[in-house]
Amino acid sequence: MKNQNNAPMSEEEKHNLMKRLNSSSQYLQSNDMKVVDVGRGFARVEMIIDEHILNIHGFVHGGALFSLADTVAGSASFATGRDSVTLNGSINYIKPGRGGKLIGVATEISAGRTTGVYEVFIYNDEQTLLARATFTMFFLDQDRYKKQK
Repeated sequence: MKNQNNAPMSEEEKHNLMKRLNSSSQYLQSNDMKVVDVGRGFARVEMIIDEHILNIHGFVHGGALFSLADTVAGSASFATGRDSVTLNGSINYIKPGRGGKLIGVATEISAGRTTGVYEVFIYNDEQTLLARATFTMFFLDQDRYKKQK
């Protein structure tokens, strides 16, 4: 999936990437997160709201929102055909997290030789905006990274 151009992802590429992301991370699975859509520089990830991610006030914990934002930004970054890790992230919490499900949507703002910047919006299942975040992702040198494994 090393397509560096802006051509849309094929359905097969989308399916393969979502399968890779959803099956290779115990973290996503143990936190009820699922990548539900990807496109070149775009991703949508859903997370179930249950009692395990609520804070003392009964709202979604800020750490869970940040984790979802990081996950969806990383997924959008991977959807460019380049593996990455988070270099920096910042989030603004806008409303308390309530509902049955969180929906994170990330889009690429800019991508360079070594980093990409992604904007993330997190909504609940009632389409209420809960948080907005910006993440900078560091693109891994594929050949060097594979040799270190």
